Amino acid sequence: MRSYFAAQTSIYKLVLTAWLVVQAFPAHALDTSSLQSQRQTVDAIDIQALLKKARSGDVEAQLKMGDLHIQGVGVLGNHFLASSWYRKAANGGHSQAQLKLGLMYLHGEGVAHSYDDAVAWLGKAARGGEQDAFALLYDHYRNVRPDPMQFKLWRDVEAGLAQSLNAEQQEFKALLKRAESGDAVAQRRLALRFEKGVGAVKNDATAARWYKAAAEQGDRRAQDNLADLLLAGRGVGKAPAEAARWYKAAADQGLARAQHSLATLYRKGRGVEQDFEQAARLYRMAADSGYARAQNALARLYRRGDGVDEDQQLAAEWYRKAADQGYTPAQRSLGIAYQFGRGVEADDVKAVTWYAKAAAEGDAKAQENLGFMYQSGRGIEKDYTKAMEWYQKAAAKGSARAQNKIGVMYQFGKGVDVDVAEARRWYVLAAAQGYEQAIANLKALGEA
Repeated sequence: MRSYFAAQTSIYKLVLTAWLVVQAFPAHALDTSSLQSQRQTVDAIDIQALLKKARSGDVEAQLKMGDLHIQGVGVLGNHFLASSWYRKAANGGHSQAQLKLGLMYLHGEGVAHSYDDAVAWLGKAARGGEQDAFALLYDHYRNVRPDPMQFKLWRDVEAGLAQSLNAEQQEFKALLKRAESGDAVAQRRLALRFEKGVGAVKNDATAARWYKAAAEQGDRRAQDNLADLLLAGRGVGKAPAEAARWYKAAADQGLARAQHSLATLYRKGRGVEQDFEQAARLYRMAADSGYARAQNALARLYRRGDGVDEDQQLAAEWYRKAADQGYTPAQRSLGIAYQFGRGVEADDVKAVTWYAKAAAEGDAKAQENLGFMYQSGRGIEKDYTKAMEWYQKAAAKGSARAQNKIGVMYQFGKGVDVDVAEARRWYVLAAAQGYEQAIANLKALGEA
């Protein structure tokens, strides 16, 4: 049995490599000249722009960053960083990223080998319609861990998806007919399908066309969604000023999300003249309606004194309103407020409580901060093992600070045996992201 698992692992390594190559270079283009052309195309990617999109939460950009780290094109070739980006996209619901992350767990590339994690991610990918995920699940439950009931379950899931697809196609035809007749709600819903690739082939240009049709009829959600596309340049040319116009149309109808987005444009000076007071006014409108993102943004303005008088106490109050709704950035910021006594009485125990809430939801900065609290014994009993666990979670999401701190723990033996080689490996990961302290630590170890 052991030899079978070893063989399976080797097979899965080949499968993953082949899968990633096919994803980067379509089968119809696998001749030498085409491969060279494809590589030049990849080399021409604006890595910094792609990285910015990925960090902002764009799952397609996160998937592409994972692919680039696998290929070592324009970025450090590193399976750990690749798995980190795939995980971000997978957590965002991207089925291809879920499939790739599942494959990495199958053979332990960039992550610890785990059949359980592999099957969990492959299951998500399969439910998202990835046919290759079904094939791997069938093989797993037929050959690796035989389980006829699970095998049948996934056969039923695949059959159910096929039936759902047929029903969706019928529903799509009916929706298209209503949209073509001028029904604004149908136009917006049709646009959303094209934007998300749900029940239709993903096409931002078609989505923008249908959103505009509904927006011109006064549908505020369509106005807001059209503005999103115009701001990002998806399916249409980038047009911040036009995006601001559509956000305003939706904001004037009381849509909190649009008020928040328009406020952000005023804060950044995109498409409109920079105006912090106008930004604060719009954030306040959305915040008063209970929109957590706006409450968090308004708190930041009070903390910095942008467009409003600096007021750390009001900042903390707005952070709390958003945090109480489960908004993780606000939970983390409220933790910081308690840790440093900003607008509230300093209280490390409460800081740990809020960091833990945000960390449990996957907020990398909160995870790194919680790791520090465990490492220093602030607000909680000192525990290097727990500190390392939280640093590892943050590092897996690409946190250079956490990667650097793991390096420090290995270099100086904090809860682990001193291991300079392992410390250097973590410093290299952080330094590859431009983290200055990691670069300095490498130099201290004698690295060029």
